Amino acid sequence: MITTQSIETAEVSSRRKVLYIIHVDWQWIKQRPQFLAETLAEYHDVLVLHRKCIRPGIQLTASRTSIPRLPLLPVPWSWKPLRWATIPVQQEWVALMARRFDPDTIWLTYPSLIETIPAELAHLPIVYDCMDDVLGFPSSPKRLALLARLERDLIGRAAAIVCSSDRLRDLLLSRYGRGIEPKLSLVRNGVSQALIETTGAVAAIEAAPGNRLQIAYFGTIAEWLNFDVLLAALDNNPHVEFHLVGPISIANVPRHERLKFHKPMRHDELARFAAYFDGFVMPFRLNPLTEAVDPVKLYEYLAFGKEVIAVRYKEIERFSPFVHFYRSLPEFLELIDRLALRTIERKNTATERSAFLAQSTWHARCNQVCQLLAGLDRTITV
Repeated sequence: MITTQSIETAEVSSRRKVLYIIHVDWQWIKQRPQFLAETLAEYHDVLVLHRKCIRPGIQLTASRTSIPRLPLLPVPWSWKPLRWATIPVQQEWVALMARRFDPDTIWLTYPSLIETIPAELAHLPIVYDCMDDVLGFPSSPKRLALLARLERDLIGRAAAIVCSSDRLRDLLLSRYGRGIEPKLSLVRNGVSQALIETTGAVAAIEAAPGNRLQIAYFGTIAEWLNFDVLLAALDNNPHVEFHLVGPISIANVPRHERLKFHKPMRHDELARFAAYFDGFVMPFRLNPLTEAVDPVKLYEYLAFGKEVIAVRYKEIERFSPFVHFYRSLPEFLELIDRLALRTIERKNTATERSAFLAQSTWHARCNQVCQLLAGLDRTITV
């Protein structure tokens, strides 16, 4: 089992100063960039620069973290329509922060962030944390062409590339060749130890009484969510109710009296809220984007201790001892009915999941990152 002591051993020879630049708002629902930054900051010096979300109607969460962080732009501009103006401003801002912080390593989570790096930092090693297939998101041909060029640039300049899934690793190899293989490392997503402990403390809470089966989804409500299967289940079973918790990033969502939407909440509130549900669901639409995802929510669903229903795809097959998978709508409807009738097989039990989660904490993932950082030097191959 990976321990805090093993992390300290990995980084004891060199405490690094990491300029950690991310493409999401720090107040977005807590996910990989925030978790890794907070955990890494326990063993290295970390300064976070993050984009600010300025889209109207998007709800963000409050953060209680004390990690040093600043916006990536000193003014609340949207970089897309003003890209010609924001890039030099960002570079000057990053250069100013770097002079004060004096980093020896740069961490980037998105291809376009390579444009924020000023020439005076070109000698520093870059770690690219490839957490999604950026070319798999819906976008215009012009935007995709730009991202493809920037990803190639970042892949070429990076001293190390961290992939959150095997599928992402394979995609990068197929695009850029076996020559990048020595740079690649697999660091999957994980679960917070605090969430595991909090869930244990509220485990006695039962689902709210009543005739309805209440099932929850936690995460961004976006185009990858398969509303068709949810609506079909609602039409098929009048005792089912779905609760979707998270920011809504699509223009239109379907309406149904038993399809409930909840605004995002702080991560430290999730365990107590989750304790009132009968189960959890991950109804992704399968496409190249979702098939490359190692979902944070699956780890967290396991920690909540209720049964989990998810669409099956190769990247998450290792969850099969703990999760009920479906491939088709009839299979999904059958699992929902069995959960409603309390005849579903118990798979997410403490005995089964404890060892898996113990090896999947963010501290365990950070141990891999610390070992990677220990092997970096201050030179970069362009």
